[in-house]
Amino acid sequence: MDEISNEPKRRIYLWTAPRSLATVFTKCMSFVEGVQIIKESITTAHVVGPEGTAAQNGDFQKAFPVGDEANPSIPEPKAAKLDLAFDTSKASFQWVKEMLESPFPGKSFVFAHDQAFSLRSNYGNLPRVFRHTFLIRNPYRLFPSWKTAIVKLMPLFIDKPFADMPEILVPAKFGYGELYDLMVHVKEKLGQSPIVIDADDLQANPASVLRQYCHLLGVEFKESMLQWEAGDKIVDTWIASKTILKGNKMEEGGGFYEDAFKSTEFHPPNLVNRLILISCQ
Repeated sequence: MDEISNEPKRRIYLWTAPRSLATVFTKCMSFVEGVQIIKESITTAHVVGPEGTAAQNGDFQKAFPVGDEANPSIPEPKAAKLDLAFDTSKASFQWVKEMLESPFPGKSFVFAHDQAFSLRSNYGNLPRVFRHTFLIRNPYRLFPSWKTAIVKLMPLFIDKPFADMPEILVPAKFGYGELYDLMVHVKEKLGQSPIVIDADDLQANPASVLRQYCHLLGVEFKESMLQWEAGDKIVDTWIASKTILKGNKMEEGGGFYEDAFKSTEFHPPNLVNRLILISCQ
């Protein structure tokens, strides 16, 4: 492991479509020595920041009031006491970019995660000096999970096909197209060879996949990364918006990241029943 200095020697970005096991993967990476986790900061800018799209959608506003004063019954995130939870009101794309590029004294490794569609194809919003990696998931697993999450948040969409949902919930290229476009940009414009993890492979062989991932990125792999305590205590060390952190405390819908925080390890994937996709149409 690199010696801790005033400037992280490695900055890694994980890009996904929604519901791709990214939060449980992020929880796993939280136990790498010297790491600073940054969770969905660009997604915050895209959805609820000053340039966000939430204000343009009345149904979303009713179901999920945004802003740091919204949902007053939900306790303030503990991370806010550590100055790690940032105010949604200042999360412009430029502010987030500068935050991601900041020094992070005492940290040797920065690990950030976001949804690729949140960039709005404006790759000028990409922070400098990051190594970009990608986590993909079988659509027969992803779309049913995504539909379930949307319906928990907004039951009025239970009978709507994905194509008819507002873009704040389902982007134009359904998450996969935006992820692919970013991968092409990373390869052709930034000159990086994309590192891609399939979520099924990660679940089936976590030790092998994580060992290879860490090796390619110059991060020390430890067996302790394969198991962790249940619960969201580790989130107190993450940098994220108050809205993102409060999202998991919402009683309605059970929290966006409930399953990830209940987890203690990666479990082998279940067999996919392709007929389940009918429920998403």
